[in-house]
Amino acid sequence: MRTVAWELCIALAAVVGVGAGYLVSEGSTTAGYPSNLAKDLAELKPGPETDLILYGKRLVVNTPRLIGKAAQNPAMAYGGNNLSCQSCHLNGGLKPFAAPFVSTAATFPMLVDNKVVTLPDRINSCMRLGLNGKPLPEDSREMTALIAYLKFVGKDSPPGVRLPGSGLMPIALPGDVPSARRGETVYTQHCVSCHGQDGQGAPRLPPEVGYYVPPIWGAESFNGGAGMGQIAYAASYIRANMPVGVDFKNPLLSVQEAWDVAAYMIAHPRPIAPANSPVMPMVIEDLPIQAPPDPDAALPGQELVPDLATQPAGQAP
Repeated sequence: MRTVAWELCIALAAVVGVGAGYLVSEGSTTAGYPSNLAKDLAELKPGPETDLILYGKRLVVNTPRLIGKAAQNPAMAYGGNNLSCQSCHLNGGLKPFAAPFVSTAATFPMLVDNKVVTLPDRINSCMRLGLNGKPLPEDSREMTALIAYLKFVGKDSPPGVRLPGSGLMPIALPGDVPSARRGETVYTQHCVSCHGQDGQGAPRLPPEVGYYVPPIWGAESFNGGAGMGQIAYAASYIRANMPVGVDFKNPLLSVQEAWDVAAYMIAHPRPIAPANSPVMPMVIEDLPIQAPPDPDAALPGQELVPDLATQPAGQAP
């Protein structure tokens, strides 16, 4: 029987791509994280290419209105929920360590498990998993516009190089097995004021569609195949970005709290991942993982079964 400690190592090894072929080196670069992209976007000169880039940005920000479940044109309802791309890729995909887009175009195509994954493949993995929908046609204006936007915001990334701040922030292994019960306490203290006791966030008021704060479980959330449905991705993302206003330089939650509240989130029901889920490479930067020497040996003090059980708030475990 595998121990939790070993399972965590497997999860984290998968995140950084050990044995999977998608660990991307940051290479040799003196470039820092771009700080003027919003200004650069605002100063684009009129023209067809600018129109395409700005349409790509609108697709990222106003996803539900344009290609989501509640799209104005029903024929464009590719999303299966009303999340936006920036529900996860914060600030239009520009925030460091919030899975930003600044090096995305530069690192695709990518080899994953002996399969070439293209940039359209990566975009459509988000369509199918994060948005719980169906893929965009690769020759559509929407796909072309998203790629144009990703290339523009990634204009400072040399080919094959990930700028510092790309991907997700490194996070240490937790000192204790992640506990959804402890995570419930963290959620109540730091998350419930925005995401709600029921995890359903804050919908926009009609005639607007989408969310001020996205649901993080339930029928209208991302499905089980999405990166945020995996505990290592979720813990890393949460620590660098949550609660709202936090950044990677000044995290509010401890490492243990981030793992615990991630366990609490993923313990809740959500849509099932599609059959033959697409490969969805993500990278936690610079996080070497070494497996324990004996995968069947429990570490001292470690439980053998992960604690993903939840309980009514206010009751002792």
